[in-house]
Amino acid sequence: YAENHPGMIMLGNALRNAGYNVFLPRIPNLKNLLLVKENVDWFAHCYQELLTHNSVNDNVMVVGLSYGGANLLRASMDQRIMNSPPKSILSYGTYYSIQSALDFFITGKIQYKNKVFNIKPHEWGTIVLFYNFFKTIDTKCDKNKITKLLKYRIEDNDDKVDEILNELNEFDRNLINKVLKGIIDDEITSIINKMLNANLDLLEYLSPSNWADKIRSKVYVIHGANDSMVPFTESAHLANSIQDSKLLISFLYEHREISTDRGIFFKFKELIKMVSFFANYFHYNK
Repeated sequence: YAENHPGMIMLGNALRNAGYNVFLPRIPNLKNLLLVKENVDWFAHCYQELLTHNSVNDNVMVVGLSYGGANLLRASMDQRIMNSPPKSILSYGTYYSIQSALDFFITGKIQYKNKVFNIKPHEWGTIVLFYNFFKTIDTKCDKNKITKLLKYRIEDNDDKVDEILNELNEFDRNLINKVLKGIIDDEITSIINKMLNANLDLLEYLSPSNWADKIRSKVYVIHGANDSMVPFTESAHLANSIQDSKLLISFLYEHREISTDRGIFFKFKELIKMVSFFANYFHYNK
């Protein structure tokens, strides 16, 4: 949905109500859920264009959500941004290492405070992976039809999804049904690993674990403990690798498997932590 995403609109309205001018640039490839190097160039280009707007001064904050956060952080090292850097960058719910993010998709495991918790990963992650990379591996499956089906799924065009499903042979239909339902068995795991190896250069380019220590901007990192797309531990690693960062992991909405105290006192402490984080954020960016 790009700039029409309800979450983007909610965040934009919150910042606008706090007194900021808000711009929601469209990154064409991300709107189509394409994971490509060109996304980084688009972020730098959009930032450069933003600075030419007559309502923009030197006090610029930029925000990247989910996988867009990693793209934004990579773009922050582009000269088009470094020449006139923003006051700060805020990353919400992004990943640190492609490998550990994929491990979560496959196993559903999160390591936290020396404990391992099993959380069912969101099927959307598997859908996006197969949509982007299934066509890059050798397989007897009908890669074109399966990729087209996933495109229609991303577009919420259920009639077209069902139409192509009926055209597939039994093997392909069983495979894609597992992808759509987020079922990760040995077969799906094997395919994911093949896709990873076939696209290693791109994935390492987009993985902050390889370059986060070179970021010089002030970075605020936020993640929700209930995120089933990217585990919150990714943001913890990300913040630790960035020289000037501040981290907030919100446990107000957390997995039952991780919760240790869901009482009023616990929620009050979490609320105070959140208020303190954003007070620091807005004070720094004023």
